[in-house]
Amino acid sequence: MHVAHNIEGLYVHVPFCDGKCHYCAFYSVSYSRDLGEAWLAAVEKELAQALDRYGALPLTSIFMGGGTPTVLPCDQLERLLIIVKSSIKGSGLRVLEWTSEANPGSLSIDKLTLMKAFGVNRISLGVQAMEDQVLRQLGRRHSVADIHAAVNAIKSSGITNWGLDLIACVPGVSEDAWRKTLDAALRLEPRHISVYALTREEGTRLNSDYESGMVRLLDDDNQLRMLEVAESTLGAAGFGRYEISNYARSGFECRHNVSCWRGGNYLGLGCAASSRVGNQRWTNVADLNAYTAAVLSSDQASIRWRDTEALAPVTDAVERLVFGLRLAEGVDLEEILDVTGLTGSVQADAWRATLARLARERLVENRAGRWTLTVGGQAMADHVAVELMP
Repeated sequence: MHVAHNIEGLYVHVPFCDGKCHYCAFYSVSYSRDLGEAWLAAVEKELAQALDRYGALPLTSIFMGGGTPTVLPCDQLERLLIIVKSSIKGSGLRVLEWTSEANPGSLSIDKLTLMKAFGVNRISLGVQAMEDQVLRQLGRRHSVADIHAAVNAIKSSGITNWGLDLIACVPGVSEDAWRKTLDAALRLEPRHISVYALTREEGTRLNSDYESGMVRLLDDDNQLRMLEVAESTLGAAGFGRYEISNYARSGFECRHNVSCWRGGNYLGLGCAASSRVGNQRWTNVADLNAYTAAVLSSDQASIRWRDTEALAPVTDAVERLVFGLRLAEGVDLEEILDVTGLTGSVQADAWRATLARLARERLVENRAGRWTLTVGGQAMADHVAVELMP
């Protein structure tokens, strides 16, 4: 029985990597061929079950990330592409954006040619830094030479929509060195650049080093200064800041992520993948062996392998509000209230009052009915989010 839902995005969490970076808190494991085979079989079955439930998916975007899809050898990467492509057969719609994350050390022209043949038309390259010393400090396993080789391979493949991820606020990197990093990244001619401030997360080597006193992170003022340098440098080069951490040339914004931030429906496949369909949200277990064992089991229902919750209208609304405010386009509060059925509620009045107060504090502003963060509000986005929590 097919359940009608407008599922716009498909996310495939590839759990494999070639080693854990010092700052990374995402679930990942070291690749082995046997683990790859088991994972592919489980993803194929999970997708088949989703297609049986929802029918052909009217996808406009696909995103493969994790982990790093390009860690897979060509034969397993091809199998993954075949599995993913099966999700769009008969949908009647053209997938506008199919992204694969990649690391410089595992990307090759053969893999790019293969992905392009299946329809991948966007690459997100995790470079993080443009100096070998900083790359080593972050625990990356590629070099600046690898970055240039990967970019040359992307350009040779004919994929024209590609971007770079960079990490700002690395201890010991001066403002001048950070400017040089941004300039070096721009010289590669990407269409998209993401800039994330280095933060410590539980369970990472960076957090352990911080707690032991081996590492000191930048204070708030210096972090803000580094992010301001990124905005001014990228803005002067023609990149628009369409989301707090993301910059793009016009027309090259990440469709998949924008749809998720707007509250669109998306289906996640793989261990640790999250999904949101209608008012239901679920997250698969962040354990590769548990995930594959459960999905491939003939008695799948008896094994707890995903956490599911029904989104209450207030939870749905506040998430649309908070994530939407991260976008430069902002949010229409009244539209959110209408979609979630909260127009006229006490909570609706509370949000209107809170936004009015935040406007007086010059953290948000209303432009033609849409609330957006001010420049000061962008720097205090987490504070704004807390203030809007019910």
